[in-house]
Amino acid sequence: MSSLMATASRLKPDIRLAQAVSQFEADLSSEHKAIFQDSRSQARSSPPAHLDVLRLTAEVDRRASGKVGGGRCFGPRFINLLEAVQRFAALGDVIVGGSQNIIACGVWSLVRMTLLFAVSSASYLEGLSLLFMNAGRSAPRFQVMALLYPQSRALQSSMSEYFIVVVSLCHQLLKFTQKSVIGQLIASLSDSDTKKYQSELEFRATSIRAEVNLLIGQKVEEESLANTRFRAFSLKSLELISAQRLLKAKLRILDACSTYDYETTWKQIRKEGNTTLFNEAAQYGVWNHQSTSSTLIYTGRLGSGKSVLLANIVEHLNLSVNDENTAVAYFFCQHDISQSLEARTILGSLARQILRLIPNLSSAANLLFDETSLVMDLENLLKLVHQLMPPELKVYFVLDGVDECSSAVKEILVRELRGLQGTFALLLCLSTRLEINNMLEIGNFRDTRIWHTPENNLDIEAFIGRELAYCLESGKLAIGNPAIILDIQDALLEGSQGMFLWVALQIKSLCLEKTDEAIREALANLPKDLSGTFTRILQGTESSGNGYQKRILQLLTVAKRPLTTEELREAIGVVIGDPTWNSATLVNDIYSTLSCCGALVMVDEEELTVRVVHHSVTQFLLSGCEDRGPEDTLDVPFSLENAQTYMAEIIVTYLNYGVFGTQLSSTRVPQLMTASVPSNVIASALHSSPTARNIALNLLRSKKKANRDIGSTVAAASKYFKSRSTEEFCFYQYAKSHWYHHTRQLSRQNTVINNLLMQLFTLNLIEISAMDEDWKSSLLWWAVRNGETAIVQLLIDHGNMKNILEDIDRVRSLMSVASRYEHLAVVDVLLSLNKFPGSTRVSRARNQRTPLSWAVINGHVAIIKLLLQSPHYSEVNWLNGDDETPLHLAAKRRSTAVVKILLGCNGVDPNLSDRLGRTPLLLAAIHGQKDITKLLLDTSGVEPNCQDEGNCTPLFWAVKNNHISVAQLLLEYDKTDANLPDMSGQTPLFQALMNSHTSITTLLLNSSKVDFNFQDRCGYTPLYWALVCSSKYFDLILGHKNVDANIKDHEGLTPLSYAVKIRRMDAVSSLLKSGKVNATIKTNSGRTPLQIAIDLRHKKITKMLEDHLALNHPE
Repeated sequence: MSSLMATASRLKPDIRLAQAVSQFEADLSSEHKAIFQDSRSQARSSPPAHLDVLRLTAEVDRRASGKVGGGRCFGPRFINLLEAVQRFAALGDVIVGGSQNIIACGVWSLVRMTLLFAVSSASYLEGLSLLFMNAGRSAPRFQVMALLYPQSRALQSSMSEYFIVVVSLCHQLLKFTQKSVIGQLIASLSDSDTKKYQSELEFRATSIRAEVNLLIGQKVEEESLANTRFRAFSLKSLELISAQRLLKAKLRILDACSTYDYETTWKQIRKEGNTTLFNEAAQYGVWNHQSTSSTLIYTGRLGSGKSVLLANIVEHLNLSVNDENTAVAYFFCQHDISQSLEARTILGSLARQILRLIPNLSSAANLLFDETSLVMDLENLLKLVHQLMPPELKVYFVLDGVDECSSAVKEILVRELRGLQGTFALLLCLSTRLEINNMLEIGNFRDTRIWHTPENNLDIEAFIGRELAYCLESGKLAIGNPAIILDIQDALLEGSQGMFLWVALQIKSLCLEKTDEAIREALANLPKDLSGTFTRILQGTESSGNGYQKRILQLLTVAKRPLTTEELREAIGVVIGDPTWNSATLVNDIYSTLSCCGALVMVDEEELTVRVVHHSVTQFLLSGCEDRGPEDTLDVPFSLENAQTYMAEIIVTYLNYGVFGTQLSSTRVPQLMTASVPSNVIASALHSSPTARNIALNLLRSKKKANRDIGSTVAAASKYFKSRSTEEFCFYQYAKSHWYHHTRQLSRQNTVINNLLMQLFTLNLIEISAMDEDWKSSLLWWAVRNGETAIVQLLIDHGNMKNILEDIDRVRSLMSVASRYEHLAVVDVLLSLNKFPGSTRVSRARNQRTPLSWAVINGHVAIIKLLLQSPHYSEVNWLNGDDETPLHLAAKRRSTAVVKILLGCNGVDPNLSDRLGRTPLLLAAIHGQKDITKLLLDTSGVEPNCQDEGNCTPLFWAVKNNHISVAQLLLEYDKTDANLPDMSGQTPLFQALMNSHTSITTLLLNSSKVDFNFQDRCGYTPLYWALVCSSKYFDLILGHKNVDANIKDHEGLTPLSYAVKIRRMDAVSSLLKSGKVNATIKTNSGRTPLQIAIDLRHKKITKMLEDHLALNHPE
């Protein structure tokens, strides 16, 4: 480490930081000193912004292109640490004071200069970028730093100490770049130097984080006002307080918009490669230069590199935008981060990126929020953007991965983005796959242009060349005959079909081959598509997995967010159902274990998260098995349900470990004798492989010293020896945060897991009041849905469920769920809340179906009786969405027993009608339910002549549907009117005749309640309908003593005239012989039956009528 850090320890950190910057400047050449001083002055007058970080990393990649790594992308590795430096330099004079600001801007300038120097040394860039990336994981990039920095001397000192290390590192790199090539080789930065810098940076960052966490718990403004000592020290205290208030208001608004980390995903994708393919598309140039809202959509095959293309577009836009009225925003949806697939997250991230450009957001904070509000719904979010957007602002918004969102989310995005395009100049850049139905509704966007990624993409050829070169240089690809590399290149280019993903996976598979012969065989049998590629990879690596392959893939598929390597290591080490923590079940090397998944799984080098390489892998793993042949022995695909169950069982078992929060070691160095200490004690104190390796080496060295004290060794292995807490169980935070999401679909059949789950609740090992934004996703809802009576009672007694339990509609919804899934005990528990009124009034259920309705639908007599017998519940007359009461539902479901129970309930109204005007009696008649009909007719007050919206009575429906037993019951009931017509004027008898229902027609004809002369709207009587529809009953009706055979219809036709008109000679004969007809009656047009017969030239009927008239009317 630099001597600078070893001396002058008595000086204050800020003074030592100033000295470090000065010494760096002193070693610069005259030319570089002028550049450094100019850069520092510029940083003071215009503090560096996040865009400057992106521009610097892009410049690093541009200069490094072609010099190292075959055109690989190193820039994103530097971003985190650079952001820490940039935010320190951006604090400004008001926050840190004039002299300190000069130092901070100097740090930014020297770091920037160092990186641009280092690019020229290709051999150094790989190691340097890794050092910056590793240090960047813990870099102090807190947005609230401007609020906290002035109020804490400890924070100021820690920040200075941190940047002293940064400056020292840059100083050493400067000296390295100033050496000759041979000198550089001699003075190369060693691994020990790298580890020292990284360790020191992490240590200083930990101190900063601890102080920030302490300060965040305090009220910044109050602390600032109370800190009189600081105010005496500051010449601009009032200006400082004002600036802090503005910043506090702005951060509150921005955090209310979104706290989602959209930058990390972009960095991960950007590191995958460089491309300038977009510049070849004329559509991009036209879109890029638009001054009004427009849309550019890239389409391409699965795995064709659309995400990498859009990530490069983001960088290109950032580099080309110089107008302060132009902003660049972006969002990359990720299939394995569920939050990124929500419309609120996407639009919230867009809003944050837009609004952060507006200096003063205090008015918006006062308008939309109270002091404690931290959440903004989508409606208010969009309202805020519409109100605050400067009309002259132009915004580029690059949005990738929308194909992974649900249809509902896509609809919201299309609608809202289209609305924003109408408010200000919003230039959208989207991507979509060719293989799916385009859900983006392209036509709905403004000024849309589409560019299809070509299959003969020149970037593919360059990509193949770069990757093969890198694999050869790194030793990953071993070949015997050099010429074979050209065969590989040609085969990959021919089979790529424009798919970068396909190419990358084939190269990784080829790297596993051991001989040239094996490589050639693999080239001859290259899979044609991604699905075949996935299968080949899994088959080739399954045997090395020792049972871990499927387990790992299941966990990665259903995880709510990507798991880190250590989280996954702990998860796959869980023995399901065994709540005893045993470190011996943990895999010793997670990276070698992951090799069982081949190239389908990757570890992000910066975040150390494990994920599948592409969303298509997840689709493949969850696909059906119908296309798999009998020779396919893979343990995948698997179902989503099985994967969720596996994750749920792991989480439930894991959270039951009895070690969370327990102290496994102390800060006192213990005396541990090698002869007496059980191995599991040592194992429990040593988590990481490096630590275990160091201890193991010491044990080997002390093999002959059985009683050697290894306590100091254990302590030395952990520099900052401390108590083991839940933070050291890496999977704990994930399990605690997401247990509900994974366990709410857990099968009730696994007794062991269910008992462990119950133990989590009873021992309060998890937060039982865990709630999602949607209360129907709450733990209480889940417990009610699954019939977990004990959990329901526990939540009611001890959970923070006030907002649910005091809302009668929500309680009713919960009881409806319990009733629907037939959980009697849960219904009983909810009834005890006394939330229901005792009135039996007619009311409408907002949630469509009441608890009683669900019990009736399911025929659950016990729940029905429980509800009706409870003094706290009486919703027997409540209507559902179709205006059906429980009695309606019972009649529809033909449940006689339930109808009997309901009719015995006080206050039940049997005459309520549903949306179609049907009463329970009508429904019973429609469905031919004799017993239910009798129960209803025996009920006091029932209306037997009720009519539905078509004016059909119960008797009408019984006759129409040929339910003779029901019709007989109704005819026997005293109050039944057998002649009420429907809307067309037809009576039940008309229906019987029209439908030729023999038995019912006979029943009606024998009933004294039937009117045989009733006319429908056309004036037809039953005799008319018998004439037309049922010759069998014509003579019977004609012979009835009360039948009038001379009634005219609306045209003036009598039954005789009508019989003549339709040429029914048999009917004419019967009518004339009955002695009931008058053959001289004329129609409305003045014609007699004889004239009608003559006009029809029907000689036989004419002769019959002439003979009848001659005999009965000789005149």
